[in-house]
Parts: sequence; structure tokens; C-alpha cells
Amino acid sequence: MIFKSYSSSLVVVICSSLLISLYGCVFKENNLLNNQTSSKNQTTSNDNQLTNVRNISTAERINKISLYLEILEENGFSGAVLVSQNDKIIFENGYGLADRKNRIPITPKTVFDSGSLSKQFTAAAILHLEEQGKLKVEDTLAKFFHDVPSDKAKITLHQLLTHSSGLPEYAFDSDFAKLSRQQAQKLVFKARLKTSPGTKYLYSDTGYGLLAIIVEVVSGKSFQDYLKDNLFKPANMLNTGFYNDPQWSQVTVAHGYNNGKDFGSAAERPGPYWGLVGFGGVLTTVEDLYFWNIALEKNLILSRTSTKKLFAPHIKENKDGKSYYGYGWVTEEIPGYGKIISHDGATDSQNAIFIKYADSNNTVVIVLSNRIDEGWFGKETFYGTQTGETLGINILRDNFRTLPDYAN
Repeated sequence: MIFKSYSSSLVVVICSSLLISLYGCVFKENNLLNNQTSSKNQTTSNDNQLTNVRNISTAERINKISLYLEILEENGFSGAVLVSQNDKIIFENGYGLADRKNRIPITPKTVFDSGSLSKQFTAAAILHLEEQGKLKVEDTLAKFFHDVPSDKAKITLHQLLTHSSGLPEYAFDSDFAKLSRQQAQKLVFKARLKTSPGTKYLYSDTGYGLLAIIVEVVSGKSFQDYLKDNLFKPANMLNTGFYNDPQWSQVTVAHGYNNGKDFGSAAERPGPYWGLVGFGGVLTTVEDLYFWNIALEKNLILSRTSTKKLFAPHIKENKDGKSYYGYGWVTEEIPGYGKIISHDGATDSQNAIFIKYADSNNTVVIVLSNRIDEGWFGKETFYGTQTGETLGINILRDNFRTLPDYAN
């Protein structure tokens, strides 16, 4: 199954507490970045003035970001990073090795497994079909499946999209088992509901797998082809696809590492089979995710109405928290910083995060990483997720004092 990393639904809560308390946090702090500049090469934009929490030049901000990430690389970070503000890339670079054995470096064009970031594409495909009049998010499963069990017949697409269908988190044997669409559908229909539909948020890979099946049923195309033709190509995402796509022979696809063990290149993994389709298995780059963000911002693929549905705060993730799940995205409003939109993902050896600070110069932080370390008592270090969270905080505050836990 696709692992839901510790921060998938908590990232904006963590950001909130850090932004409000500034220094009262669990992360190590360091003044080094306020007094030095970086000599490491990176991609930059023009040296324009940006208005953010503080008004500093692009060059100064780039130097701070670069030195910050050099420190994290020295402490084990391995991955690709892209930062944009006001819909323009201000920084992108790679750190560490995509293939340790062959000493192949990571660059912004390196392909990673995005894990649960894949869900946003499934959600967008559903809304794309809705715009064509082929379905509505209010439709129930009974409309699409004549054999749906009675306990699931009234589940709506909206409930699947918002993890409120009551379906369990994972109803399949393995991400890589040779599972057909028909077999996957039977397993979903056999699965016991955890809650009554529409009553509670319960994160469900199973629900997004069922949405992918519906995309195929309604469109008459394979799920992969539908996303490529209607989402990836129009967004200029030329290095985005699925396991075993022939295009991967022309690019560098990162190997994943867990506690030093090489899990191989994601492009070499079997499938995609239906124990993964719809909620994981999309391979991409930080640059392509930036193009995806621009396509959503400019309504190149979805209408403004549909895009608002993606990011709307449809359901609380937990009754005591402040974060809400939209359609494939998590949203939260933080006083002084406005709306934060995010999602993360993790596999057994790779992890990813996409954070957008919509009301702070539309700052976007994208991190894809090929390293996870498992510690005692189930504690895991998700290098990409933790790097993205703290990097975003530091950019907004322009002080670069906060380091993630692993950089001790």
C-alpha cells in the first residue's frame, strides 16, 4: 500500500504551530544562514524584488535557500527541490544521488515516485469528466455498477473524493500484486465499511482506487491514458507517467532507499496493477509538478469552478484539528498567513510533498526525495516531507533558523 506519511494531514497544523510560535518548536535552530551566502550552483530567476514577510531581493532569498539545503544535504537529505513565487520559479536544484551504485546525481529533472500526490490527478480526472457532463460528484455508485452491494450503493463520488465513504484505508493484498480491474472491484465491494457513508473522515486509498475504476468505466479509456491525454500533456508534464512507461529509458529515474537498502528504480517496478492505481504510482519531477500547478492556476485543464472544488475545505480531517480535506488536497487557514494547500506522499522508500502558501505571494514548495529511514518504535524519517515543511516556514519568515529533526 501507499504509505500515508506522518504529515499528510498534519502538515498545515505543524506549520501553523511553528508560524505562530516562531521559535517554540521541536526543530533545531541555526543562525548560520543569516550570515553566509552559497556558492553552490542552482537555477534562478531574474533578480527582482519580491514582497513577502520581509522585502528582500530574489538573489538574497536564493542564497539563503541554497545554503539551507546544503546544510540539509550534509545531514542526509537526498532529493529535488523547487520553489516558486508569484507563478515564477525562483529556485530549483538536486541534492544527493539518484543511483548510489552508479553515482548518478539528482537534478530537477530526475523522476521520483510521488506516492499519494497521485490522488490529486485522480480527483482532477473526475472533475474533468464532470465538466463534460459524463458524471456528477453527487452521483452514487449505483449509477456506475449494477452489482454494487446495497451497503455501498449510495456512496457518492464526493464521499470517495473526501475520504468520507466509510471504505477501509486499503482493501488489496499488495501494491504490486497482479490484480486486474475486475478483481480490484470485487475486493472493494467485499470490503467491510468502517463507518456509515458520509459520516466521518477516514483516509482511504481504496476509495481513490474505485474512483480510478470509474474514470475507466465512464471514459472508455484506460486510467493511465486518460490522465496522459487530458491532464499531463495539456499541462506540459512531459516527464510524468506510470511504472514501466517506455519513456523512462530516456531520463533518470531515482532509486529509492530505506535504511540504506536499495529498493531499485520506480520505473522497474511491476504494474501499475489495481492494488495501486488511482491513489499512487504516478512518477514525476519537481518541474512537472510546477507545470501542473501553473495549469491549475491558469485554468488550462479545469475551469475555475472545478479548481475551487479541488481546494475547497470539504471535510475536517479530525474534529479537534483545523485542517480540511478537499479533493486530493489538504487545506487550512492560518491567521496572518492565509490559505495553505498541501499534500504529501510516501512509498516504502520515496516521499514527496507539495505545499502552496496561496496568500503569501503564492509561494510553492515542492520536494521529492528518495530516502526514508525507519527508526525505533515505528518512528520514520521522511526526508522530503520534513525538508519541504521547514523550508516553506523559513521562506515565509525569511530567517532560515528552523531545521528538521534529522539535521541534528
